[in-house]
Amino acid sequence: MNGFPWLTLITFLPAFGAIVVAGMGSNENPSPRPSPLGGEREKRGRVLGISLAFSLAALGLTLLVCSRFDSGSSELQFVERHSWIPSLGVDYFLGIDGLGLISILLAGIVIPIAIMASREIAENAHIYFALMLLLQTGLYGAFTALNFFHWFIFWELSLIPAYFLIKLWGGADRTHAAAQFFIYTLVGSVTMLLSFLAIYYVSGTFDFIALAEKARSGELVSLFEVKIGWYHLTTKTLTFVIFAGVFLGFAIKVPLIPFHTWLPDAYAEAPTGTTIALTGAMSKMGVYGFLRILIPLFPQQMERILTPLLWLVIASIILSALAAFAQKDLKRILAYSSINHLGYCLLGVFAVMRSTALSVAPLVDKAAALNGVLLQMFNHGLTAATLFWFIAFLEERGRGLRGLDDFGGFVAANEIVH
Repeated sequence: MNGFPWLTLITFLPAFGAIVVAGMGSNENPSPRPSPLGGEREKRGRVLGISLAFSLAALGLTLLVCSRFDSGSSELQFVERHSWIPSLGVDYFLGIDGLGLISILLAGIVIPIAIMASREIAENAHIYFALMLLLQTGLYGAFTALNFFHWFIFWELSLIPAYFLIKLWGGADRTHAAAQFFIYTLVGSVTMLLSFLAIYYVSGTFDFIALAEKARSGELVSLFEVKIGWYHLTTKTLTFVIFAGVFLGFAIKVPLIPFHTWLPDAYAEAPTGTTIALTGAMSKMGVYGFLRILIPLFPQQMERILTPLLWLVIASIILSALAAFAQKDLKRILAYSSINHLGYCLLGVFAVMRSTALSVAPLVDKAAALNGVLLQMFNHGLTAATLFWFIAFLEERGRGLRGLDDFGGFVAANEIVH
């Protein structure tokens, strides 16, 4: 099973589907007479059906991988490694462990839901669903790539379709929401890229596993001291600056307060299917990044700011919950509640780190806490996607209405009767 490139197949199958679906836009009926089978509506139905088929096929392959995954092993599985750019030390390196498995499973479930929730998209539907499939490829790649060079390509591949999905098919304030989303994610991506270029300069590798081993042994910090001198900064300060660049990229993605202000507008203005993809799968990329990249590469730097981070997480949990209470728009309510729920994921991660630093918790307790983080990630992805889908049903039946004051329920009906 591990000898076949299952992860590559899962990753690029939706991209192939995107090419197929995008090409369907040119298959216009040349006849001026309307199609006897329903014309434009039938065409949209074909686009939706083929898009859903490719997305579900990727989910089916993901379930097959899950069925063959050895849950009793902590080693990477389904590993694919091939030399790609030897002069830069870049390998095409894929693999998953428990964290990667649950992440690709969540992405495989959420994107078909997002596609089904987008069935009312009428304008340029073939482009919309092609972008959604590209987004699925970006998610799969980001959750399986173990070399920064192509991991970063997939990271950006998930962001670019999301921007255009908001910008082209969003609500009345979509331009502002898409611009906010673009600026925040661009800043995070640039700082992360600069930090990893510095890491590559001192270490000569983009390999996450090799870098984590160097960080664990203390070699990575020593390399910073030997190979980089910047304005006479101490090694401690310089390492922290590089750490901050990577941290910012993931903190924006989760998001962690105060890097969250892009999220409510993006979720509210995006078409509901896109919002489902954003909250159900894309937001988990931030938590994944903390666990896969940031903490293994910068454990000492994380410990240095662990107390402020815990306070920020608590602020994210409390303030976002209070903000949700103040909203009238159903999508904005769920947007702020998503910040709240993901705050609990980071709280679990940081709490485990603190207990590790203080050596106050046995390994079994730490493992249970991290399992709880993964369970919360998965549960939130499914529940948030489902709730936003329900909002899509309300909007469809309420002719675009989704405010709390727009649905009176039994109270309003009772007032009318009396």
